[in-house]
Amino acid sequence: MSAQVFFDPADTETGIWAAHDLITDGCGVLDLGSGSGAAAAAMARAGARVHGVDRGAETVAWAAEHYASRAGDPRVTFALGDFSTLSAEELMATAPTPLPRPLIVTSNPPYVPFTTRTNDPRTSINGGTDGLRLLPAIIEHCRSLRSDLALTIGSYSTPRTAARLLETAGLLIHAVTLCPLALGEFTLSNMEQVLTLEKRGEAVLWRRTPVEPPAYFALGLACRWSEAAGPHGARRARHWTGEDLIRLLRAAAASRDPWLEALDSMPSGCRPGPLRVLDLPAQADRHHW
Repeated sequence: MSAQVFFDPADTETGIWAAHDLITDGCGVLDLGSGSGAAAAAMARAGARVHGVDRGAETVAWAAEHYASRAGDPRVTFALGDFSTLSAEELMATAPTPLPRPLIVTSNPPYVPFTTRTNDPRTSINGGTDGLRLLPAIIEHCRSLRSDLALTIGSYSTPRTAARLLETAGLLIHAVTLCPLALGEFTLSNMEQVLTLEKRGEAVLWRRTPVEPPAYFALGLACRWSEAAGPHGARRARHWTGEDLIRLLRAAAASRDPWLEALDSMPSGCRPGPLRVLDLPAQADRHHW
């Protein structure tokens, strides 16, 4: 273990399932912010050729040692790079061999909303005031590469705004993976911005009982690139909109167990695409291989 390596939190599995909805055998995956490399290895097991890029030198070294393919096998590779500053072409050039098409961009970016007064940078979780600080850069890479996207955000990360940004860029949400998770210690101690967004109707928390601390839902969004998805094309295509996501989250928040039983009562017309619910094991039972 290393204090400088960002080991994949539970929401990473949500993103892996979102990628699974897009992966086809032999496709390429560009994993932005690849962390320990566990997610890249899982996507490779699903049939993809995966290249991870991360800004942390120790993180990339860890991932290369534990998850990179050996002996010239290009299935899983890693490189040092900051996807928030590099162009799509520069990111692709870090791969030792060209990534095949079709191409999928994947990312589990920091998405905790911070107030403008927060002095603690916490770059691994700081999502800016709306929880979407890095989403424009991710979208721009997808636009440049004409690629699909598997994205993870939180139910407190202005999902309505996220869906609008994706749709405007030509990325339509095809499938949703939903996973209830406990809020982290830092977030629970710095709830001001989250509560502000909740009050505005831009965030959804899960308040299962009056005495338990609130939880949230990790959202894995499987987005398909559509060149025709302008204002008119997006309306014709069947996909999850921001309003759909808010309705889904509010319905899920009426549940009393992690299987989110309240979703069973949602009318079928309120689900414009596939929906998956994850009930992950306790943190103590989760491991990295």
